This record gives sequence, C-alpha cells and structure tokens, in this order.
Amino acid sequence: MAEEKEIELISVLNEQERILDSMLMEQNKIHECVVKRSWAGLEEYVLNINELGSEFSKVDKFREKIASVSENIYFHPEVKDVFLRVKTKLSRSKVENDALAKYVSATKKFISEVMDQCASQQRNEIYSPNGTMRKNYAQSIVVNRSI
Repeated sequence: MAEEKEIELISVLNEQERILDSMLMEQNKIHECVVKRSWAGLEEYVLNINELGSEFSKVDKFREKIASVSENIYFHPEVKDVFLRVKTKLSRSKVENDALAKYVSATKKFISEVMDQCASQQRNEIYSPNGTMRKNYAQSIVVNRSI
C-alpha cells in the first residue's frame, strides 16, 4: 500500500515538474518581452501562466491528498529526489514572479509621478466669469515616445 502511494506521489510530482518547466519557459518569455518592450505577446504569456498556475493548483491538491496518508512519504529516496527538484523549480518561479512584480511596481510608481508632474490634478473648483463651475482640465500634455 505504501509503495503504491509512493509511485502515485512520484507520478504527481513529475506532473508538477512538467508544469513548472512550462511556467519557467513562459516566465522567460515574459522577461524577454519586458526587456525588449514588446507588449504584443506579453498578454498571451501572462494568460498562459495563469492557466498553468490553475493546473498546478489542481495537481497540488491531489499531491496533498496522497501525502496526507503518511508524514514520512517525502523522505523515501525515490520521492525525495523528485520532490526536491519540484521545490527548487517552484522557488525559481517565485523569484521570477517577485522580480517582475517589483519591476511593475517601480514602473507604475514612476509613471504615476511623471503624470502627476505633467498633468497635476487640482482639487479646487474653477468658476467661469459668470459664476458657473467648470471642470479643471490640464492645459496640455506632451509625451515623447522613442522606439
């Protein structure tokens, strides 16, 4: 019975490793798109990552169910090797996600500050000479785009 669960767990871990390999490839493509500022393919890769993440979660629930039978199942030599590979790839994926999140956050902050400087939003109401309230629009915004 225990050996049967080990074989089943190894199979599930191998599936998780396959999914993680695919996720890491997609993350590399996302990284390349960001570096090259090629935004066209970025959305497709992000959608692929989301699908792979959902697939990984489903497989992980099944892995937890199998592992709940025995606490020491991960210490069996055959299981341990595959489990360590999965954990290593999962850590690599997390590092890539964190790096991308920091880049997006820094870029968002930078763009927000630039837009505030270029088109500051005044919260005061502006009235026309005849006393009606007018909306406060920015006089002009100049965006210099370089490719």
